[in-house]
Amino acid sequence: MSRPKSSLYPSQELRRRTLAWAVKLRVNPKLIRVQEMRRKWGSCSSAGTITLALDLTDQSERFQDYVIVHELLHLRYPTHGRLFKALMTAYVPGWRRLQPNDARTVHAVHKNDPRRKTVRG
Repeated sequence: MSRPKSSLYPSQELRRRTLAWAVKLRVNPKLIRVQEMRRKWGSCSSAGTITLALDLTDQSERFQDYVIVHELLHLRYPTHGRLFKALMTAYVPGWRRLQPNDARTVHAVHKNDPRRKTVRG
């Protein structure tokens, strides 16, 4: 059964999904931002801000979950230690297969998007 499409803008839907994951993971981000990011899909600041790439809205929900959970877990576990990886596996089974595509995919999205113009000076 397919889910009905959300009436939210894609960035609002990504924020909503991030908040839902935050409740499930029992973490409390101070701020969730969705913005242009050229080099990575997401980040977590030491001040508790989660920033997600706007291009993430064009990716599968499974890949979005990987990035969202990864960044939210950093609120509690700053490094990629054994506990961090165990929780990633518990919440996003198969996440290790998604990880290698991370860097290649974000660059491919920016490189192949006709809406983006490269300014050379």
